Amino acid sequence: WESFLSTEPEHTAMMRDALLEILAEKGLLISPEALDYIESKSDGVDAVRSALMDVGPGFLGIERVRSLFERNLAEIADKRPVEAGDMVRIPKITAERETDGIRVIKDITGESRSTAKVESFVSTFNSRYRKIRRMFRGNMRLKNIRNISSIPKNSRDEISFVGMVRDFRETKKGYMASMEDPGGEISVFLSKETLREPLILDEVVGVRGTVSSRGRDRIVFAKDIVWPDIPMHDVNLAHEPVSAAFISDIHVGSNTFLKDSWEKFIEWLKSSDESAKRIKYLVIGGDVVDGVGIYPNQEKDLDISDIYTQYEVLAGMLEEIPERISVIVSPGNHDFVRPAEPQPAFDNEIKSLFSDKVSFVGSPACMELSGVKVLVYHGTSITDFISALPDVSYEDPTQALIRMLKSRILAPVYGGSTPLAPEKEDYMVIDDIPDIFITGHVHSYVLSRYRGIIVINASTWQSQTEYQKMNNFKPSPGVVTVVELDRARPFEKHFY
Repeated sequence: WESFLSTEPEHTAMMRDALLEILAEKGLLISPEALDYIESKSDGVDAVRSALMDVGPGFLGIERVRSLFERNLAEIADKRPVEAGDMVRIPKITAERETDGIRVIKDITGESRSTAKVESFVSTFNSRYRKIRRMFRGNMRLKNIRNISSIPKNSRDEISFVGMVRDFRETKKGYMASMEDPGGEISVFLSKETLREPLILDEVVGVRGTVSSRGRDRIVFAKDIVWPDIPMHDVNLAHEPVSAAFISDIHVGSNTFLKDSWEKFIEWLKSSDESAKRIKYLVIGGDVVDGVGIYPNQEKDLDISDIYTQYEVLAGMLEEIPERISVIVSPGNHDFVRPAEPQPAFDNEIKSLFSDKVSFVGSPACMELSGVKVLVYHGTSITDFISALPDVSYEDPTQALIRMLKSRILAPVYGGSTPLAPEKEDYMVIDDIPDIFITGHVHSYVLSRYRGIIVINASTWQSQTEYQKMNNFKPSPGVVTVVELDRARPFEKHFY
């Protein structure tokens, strides 16, 4: 390929197009240096496909590409395929398979059909609307729900509809919102007595009110705003005396990683403490490593500057956890997966660094642990809720988590702080009602309940960073939430 490229410049462009097409198919972003390296070292499109065979969505920097191609060329030189014994294979958890009491109900991993076409975005929003509209069936506060296109210009009778919030703003007399469904759009006026908390862009709500016209425009004067919300329900309980521990944001590789606190936690798991001996599952909610190139000048904050070494160190740390405990890892925005949500689980190259007691899911993922339903989501969208809601902050994200449950959507805002991938189905909708809901991301610890659901914003294992100092934000590190799954009883253990 190298000689071919040097003799025919127009073919160079053709080969680069072919290479970029392969990368797009796999959901990979690549640095210019890495792209140049591939073009200079590869022997053709087949060599590219071979080298990237086990690589999932994410970012390719020069060091990773060099490692991939050197390994692939060595295998070709040996004239042998990769042997099954060359890697530790991690069993894939699917909804059809239960492993050690873990059953995944919903996860984007292996199911992503994301493309950058307009049709994909339309599919995502249509999916969101249809799913949430169904949740209003039988709602006593909304009767005879209509499509927006069928709402008359004037009506003394009350009308009800379900719409997605396209625009929301405050006025002198209250609030104005523009709402839409797949067939139409309508303006809604809301008094401050009617609306006690702001609407959030792109969430789906029910509206009850009267309608009149102003010129060509119809305006609904809302008497009630209804969220899909979580119905009161009996929580699921395990049929055995077991517990699950929940943590997040370990940030291995950072120079502010709290090694001493982590070692205290591991020693407690190994101890004869009865509450520790009950633990069967450890769920980790993302940002397990600090990553590389996540923000400008991050290298100044790193003790480990290689992304693979960060995961290798993490794998060694998790090996210290007692064998009786199954570890479930979900990714976050610092991890080596695609940044757009929903995020798939790590690719096979990362998974191969870990032993088979570690399982991997995407973010979000809904799963059962000994029959108890757990929804894990890293929580990147909390930033959007902080911007939209007055009672939400990095120090106390409680109301953000409750609003996610109330709106039945984890990341409503498209075009905000949370990158969203257009999928055929909106995986951010909360279809299945969890018994436990865990997020992380903001490094604040929260333990609460909402309509029977145990709500956790898991603690971090990173001390205050320079950025947090500049913003006068103090994290709450080293806290582990333990939930007795047979009694739905949560408690905290502090290791900092």
